[in-house]
Amino acid sequence: MEDDTPLDIGKTFVYANADRNQSALVPTPDRSVIEWKSGSRARFSITGSNSKDATLKTYQYTSHQLAPTVEAYGQQLRDQYTFELSGVADTDRNLLNQAIAEHGYTVERGESPPNAFWSLVDTFQQHEAIADRKDGVTGDYLTTYDE
Repeated sequence: MEDDTPLDIGKTFVYANADRNQSALVPTPDRSVIEWKSGSRARFSITGSNSKDATLKTYQYTSHQLAPTVEAYGQQLRDQYTFELSGVADTDRNLLNQAIAEHGYTVERGESPPNAFWSLVDTFQQHEAIADRKDGVTGDYLTTYDE
């Protein structure tokens, strides 16, 4: 490893007592370079230690089958979340058709979305999204549209 290889990253590691006794890094390192299976190497140093006890949280996850097949699961999602997008104003319809034709709708940087955009946002948010993102501001919706 070259002497000029920069390493200026601080990281805190917490070891269980049983792991600490088997570690090559703590409490006293066997060497000053870590090498991974890929061949990558990094120099490290221990600048301090904190013998303070830390709480180790253990999580257990279980799973259950939602549907017998992928197709059945897709049908469940369609049954639960699909809504019909109809009766939209002409300006909203124009924006929808543009988004469909262009596989999306983009507002250029520095521009504001048109009123039709906000009207459609209100329409979609009246329905349940399959998955909400960003605190319900955006999400994945299933809809049918007559055009």
